Amino acid sequence: MADKQDGHGLRAILSVYWQAYGGWRAVFASPFFWLSAVLLLLTARYWYADTWWEQTLSVMPNLLGFTLGGFAVFLGFGDEKFKGLIAGEDGGTPGESSPYMEVCSAFLHFVLIQVLSLIVAVIAKATNFYPGDCLAWLVEVRWIGYLMGYWLFLYGICLAAAAAIAIFRVAFWFDQYQTANKDDDR
Repeated sequence: MADKQDGHGLRAILSVYWQAYGGWRAVFASPFFWLSAVLLLLTARYWYADTWWEQTLSVMPNLLGFTLGGFAVFLGFGDEKFKGLIAGEDGGTPGESSPYMEVCSAFLHFVLIQVLSLIVAVIAKATNFYPGDCLAWLVEVRWIGYLMGYWLFLYGICLAAAAAIAIFRVAFWFDQYQTANKDDDR
Protein backbone atom coordinates (compact mmCIF):
# COMPACT_ATOMS: atom_id res chain seq x y z
CA MET A 1 0.00 0.00 0.00
CA ALA A 2 1.32 3.39 -0.96
CA ASP A 3 2.28 5.78 1.79
CA LYS A 4 -0.38 8.44 2.38
CA GLN A 5 2.09 11.27 1.80
CA ASP A 6 3.37 10.05 -1.55
CA GLY A 7 -0.04 10.56 -3.20
CA HIS A 8 0.06 7.43 -5.36
CA GLY A 9 -2.81 5.34 -4.02
CA LEU A 10 -6.46 6.18 -4.58
CA ARG A 11 -7.08 6.58 -0.88
CA ALA A 12 -4.04 8.83 -0.51
CA ILE A 13 -4.93 11.08 -3.43
CA LEU A 14 -8.53 11.38 -2.26
CA SER A 15 -7.21 12.36 1.16
CA VAL A 16 -5.01 15.04 -0.44
CA TYR A 17 -8.02 16.31 -2.42
CA TRP A 18 -10.29 16.38 0.63
CA GLN A 19 -7.72 18.23 2.74
CA ALA A 20 -7.03 20.76 -0.06
CA TYR A 21 -10.77 21.26 -0.59
CA GLY A 22 -11.27 21.99 3.08
CA GLY A 23 -13.29 18.92 4.08
CA TRP A 24 -16.79 19.01 5.48
CA ARG A 25 -16.24 22.51 6.83
CA ALA A 26 -15.80 23.83 3.27
CA VAL A 27 -18.80 21.87 2.01
CA PHE A 28 -21.15 23.21 4.68
CA ALA A 29 -19.74 26.74 4.44
CA SER A 30 -20.29 26.83 0.69
CA PRO A 31 -23.14 29.04 -0.55
CA PHE A 32 -23.47 26.59 -3.47
CA PHE A 33 -24.29 23.76 -1.05
CA TRP A 34 -27.06 25.82 0.54
CA LEU A 35 -28.33 27.15 -2.79
CA SER A 36 -28.71 23.57 -4.02
CA ALA A 37 -30.64 22.69 -0.83
CA VAL A 38 -33.04 25.61 -1.42
CA LEU A 39 -33.46 24.58 -5.06
CA LEU A 40 -34.18 21.04 -3.91
CA LEU A 41 -37.03 22.29 -1.74
CA LEU A 42 -38.40 24.45 -4.56
CA THR A 43 -38.39 21.51 -6.98
CA ALA A 44 -39.73 18.85 -4.59
CA ARG A 45 -42.86 18.24 -6.64
CA TYR A 46 -40.71 17.40 -9.65
CA TRP A 47 -38.19 14.98 -8.15
CA TYR A 48 -40.70 13.33 -5.82
CA ALA A 49 -43.21 12.35 -8.51
CA ASP A 50 -41.52 12.46 -11.90
CA THR A 51 -38.65 10.76 -13.68
CA TRP A 52 -36.06 13.35 -12.63
CA TRP A 53 -33.19 11.11 -13.74
CA GLU A 54 -33.96 11.85 -17.40
CA GLN A 55 -33.03 15.49 -16.80
CA THR A 56 -29.84 14.50 -14.99
CA LEU A 57 -28.86 12.04 -17.73
CA SER A 58 -29.39 14.65 -20.44
CA VAL A 59 -27.67 17.61 -18.74
CA MET A 60 -24.86 16.19 -16.64
CA PRO A 61 -22.70 14.58 -19.39
CA ASN A 62 -22.44 17.94 -21.17
CA LEU A 63 -21.63 19.73 -17.93
CA LEU A 64 -19.03 17.09 -17.11
CA GLY A 65 -17.39 17.67 -20.52
CA PHE A 66 -17.32 21.41 -19.85
CA THR A 67 -15.76 20.80 -16.45
CA LEU A 68 -13.02 18.52 -17.74
CA GLY A 69 -12.26 21.01 -20.53
CA GLY A 70 -12.07 23.86 -18.02
CA PHE A 71 -9.81 21.80 -15.78
CA ALA A 72 -7.48 21.10 -18.72
CA VAL A 73 -7.37 24.81 -19.58
CA PHE A 74 -6.57 25.64 -15.96
CA LEU A 75 -3.72 23.12 -15.84
CA GLY A 76 -2.15 24.74 -18.93
CA PHE A 77 -2.74 28.33 -17.81
CA GLY A 78 0.12 30.73 -17.12
CA ASP A 79 3.86 30.45 -17.51
CA GLU A 80 6.09 28.20 -15.42
CA LYS A 81 7.18 31.04 -13.13
CA PHE A 82 3.54 31.89 -12.33
CA LYS A 83 2.67 28.23 -11.72
CA GLY A 84 5.69 27.95 -9.45
CA LEU A 85 4.47 30.97 -7.52
CA ILE A 86 1.01 29.53 -6.78
CA ALA A 87 2.04 25.87 -6.42
CA GLY A 88 3.89 24.14 -3.64
CA GLU A 89 3.99 24.70 0.08
CA ASP A 90 5.65 27.95 1.09
CA GLY A 91 6.66 27.04 4.62
CA GLY A 92 3.60 28.70 6.16
CA THR A 93 1.12 26.68 8.16
CA PRO A 94 2.07 22.98 8.08
CA GLY A 95 -0.35 20.93 5.99
CA GLU A 96 -1.85 24.02 4.36
CA SER A 97 -2.57 23.56 0.67
CA SER A 98 -1.18 25.81 -2.02
CA PRO A 99 -3.56 28.01 -4.03
CA TYR A 100 -2.87 25.73 -7.01
CA MET A 101 -4.02 22.65 -5.10
CA GLU A 102 -7.07 24.49 -3.75
CA VAL A 103 -8.25 25.33 -7.28
CA CYS A 104 -7.47 21.80 -8.49
CA SER A 105 -9.43 20.34 -5.57
CA ALA A 106 -12.41 22.57 -6.43
CA PHE A 107 -12.41 21.12 -9.93
CA LEU A 108 -12.05 17.57 -8.65
CA HIS A 109 -14.93 18.14 -6.22
CA PHE A 110 -17.04 19.40 -9.12
CA VAL A 111 -16.18 16.34 -11.22
CA LEU A 112 -16.82 13.85 -8.40
CA ILE A 113 -20.24 15.35 -7.61
CA GLN A 114 -21.18 15.25 -11.30
CA VAL A 115 -20.08 11.63 -11.68
CA LEU A 116 -21.91 10.66 -8.50
CA SER A 117 -25.08 12.37 -9.73
CA LEU A 118 -24.85 10.43 -12.99
CA ILE A 119 -24.37 7.12 -11.16
CA VAL A 120 -27.35 7.76 -8.89
CA ALA A 121 -29.50 8.77 -11.89
CA VAL A 122 -28.59 5.57 -13.75
CA ILE A 123 -29.45 3.49 -10.67
CA ALA A 124 -32.75 5.37 -10.17
CA LYS A 125 -33.72 4.81 -13.79
CA ALA A 126 -32.75 1.13 -13.65
CA THR A 127 -34.73 0.51 -10.46
CA ASN A 128 -37.89 2.39 -11.46
CA PHE A 129 -40.29 -0.53 -11.27
CA TYR A 130 -42.72 -1.99 -8.78
CA PRO A 131 -40.70 -4.45 -6.68
CA GLY A 132 -43.58 -6.79 -5.89
CA ASP A 133 -45.82 -7.13 -2.86
CA CYS A 134 -43.14 -8.46 -0.51
CA LEU A 135 -40.95 -5.40 -1.12
CA ALA A 136 -43.72 -2.84 -1.64
CA TRP A 137 -42.35 -0.80 1.27
CA LEU A 138 -39.41 0.12 -0.97
CA VAL A 139 -41.77 2.24 -3.07
CA GLU A 140 -42.56 4.26 0.04
CA VAL A 141 -38.92 5.01 0.86
CA ARG A 142 -37.44 5.43 -2.60
CA TRP A 143 -38.15 9.16 -2.32
CA ILE A 144 -35.08 9.34 -0.07
CA GLY A 145 -32.94 8.18 -2.98
CA TYR A 146 -34.77 10.58 -5.29
CA LEU A 147 -34.07 13.43 -2.89
CA MET A 148 -30.36 12.59 -2.73
CA GLY A 149 -30.08 12.01 -6.47
CA TYR A 150 -31.76 15.22 -7.48
CA TRP A 151 -29.84 17.18 -4.84
CA LEU A 152 -26.56 15.85 -6.29
CA PHE A 153 -27.74 17.02 -9.71
CA LEU A 154 -28.60 20.50 -8.40
CA TYR A 155 -25.39 20.71 -6.38
CA GLY A 156 -23.43 19.74 -9.50
CA ILE A 157 -25.08 22.56 -11.43
CA CYS A 158 -24.41 25.05 -8.63
CA LEU A 159 -20.78 23.95 -8.53
CA ALA A 160 -20.45 25.11 -12.15
CA ALA A 161 -20.50 28.63 -10.75
CA ALA A 162 -17.90 27.67 -8.17
CA ALA A 163 -15.62 26.29 -10.90
CA ALA A 164 -16.04 29.44 -12.99
CA ILE A 165 -15.18 31.57 -9.94
CA ALA A 166 -12.09 29.42 -9.33
CA ILE A 167 -10.95 29.99 -12.92
CA PHE A 168 -11.59 33.71 -12.58
CA ARG A 169 -9.62 33.77 -9.31
CA VAL A 170 -6.60 32.28 -11.09
CA ALA A 171 -7.01 34.77 -13.93
CA PHE A 172 -7.04 37.56 -11.33
CA TRP A 173 -3.86 36.20 -9.72
CA PHE A 174 -2.21 36.00 -13.14
CA ASP A 175 -3.25 39.57 -13.89
CA GLN A 176 -1.73 40.75 -10.60
CA TYR A 177 1.41 38.73 -11.35
CA GLN A 178 1.71 40.32 -14.80
CA THR A 179 1.10 43.81 -13.35
CA ALA A 180 3.87 43.26 -10.79
CA ASN A 181 6.21 42.11 -13.57
CA LYS A 182 5.46 45.22 -15.63
CA ASP A 183 6.07 47.43 -12.61
CA ASP A 184 9.44 45.72 -12.06
CA ASP A 185 10.42 46.36 -15.69
CA ARG A 186 9.85 50.12 -15.40
